[in-house]
Amino acid sequence: MNKPHSFKLGYNTNSWGRTPNLDEMFNDIAQCGWKGVELISLSLDWLGTPNQLAKKLKNNGLVLSSMFGRIDDIGSASNTMLEREKRRIEYGAEFEAEVYAFTGPQRPLNRKPSQDEFKRFAEQIEILSEHALGFGQVLAFHAHPASLAETEQEQDILFSYSSQLQICLDVSISALMGEDPIAQLKKYSNRLAYIHLKDVDHGKFCVMGRGRGLIDFAQVKESLIDIGYDGWVVGELGSGADTGAVESCNENFKYLSSLGY
Repeated sequence: MNKPHSFKLGYNTNSWGRTPNLDEMFNDIAQCGWKGVELISLSLDWLGTPNQLAKKLKNNGLVLSSMFGRIDDIGSASNTMLEREKRRIEYGAEFEAEVYAFTGPQRPLNRKPSQDEFKRFAEQIEILSEHALGFGQVLAFHAHPASLAETEQEQDILFSYSSQLQICLDVSISALMGEDPIAQLKKYSNRLAYIHLKDVDHGKFCVMGRGRGLIDFAQVKESLIDIGYDGWVVGELGSGADTGAVESCNENFKYLSSLGY
């Protein structure tokens, strides 16, 4: 018998690219059964006014789970970057989004990041965290290969410099880095603001249930229930995968549903 849960299922728009037909994309996501949508790599110009986007979401019975951003500069151009990210936070606030998930800048070439780089990254995070707080949102960091903080150890360094920072835990990234996503769900339960789910197959991301078995998605669900997680669980598959946007969106939902999500 499946345990009851209070988390919500959403889907990421990454597979549709940077200039999708919004009405068609939202219809695709809704028809598959997802309740929320995460907007990534879509410019505010492409999305249009909040009022118009709200109508498109409402027509498909969807809500915005998060705008997804990137703090991609900790150097001389960081002020411009911060203003860009503030506009995205403000846009998400129009839809009462509670989380602003984001990745970090590109990893230094042929070396590990320095403590100074972690500190400067954390300083940018704190600026955006304060801004987001005024709009009812928290920042949630998403570790990623080739970014400044890609491992659990590096995340912990970043968290040590940023008391307000929450985590967007991507179980596939944890598995890809040789880490234990189940242990991380428990370890970061007090900072856990957002979840990403996809599968891993020989160094590539793939539809859930078709990977190498590195991720026990049933145990992920049980762990989320055990820690009382009630936020968004967002499925996704990158545009570089071998499966099309609509097929992967549908198959991912069917797989999670078969596990009682």
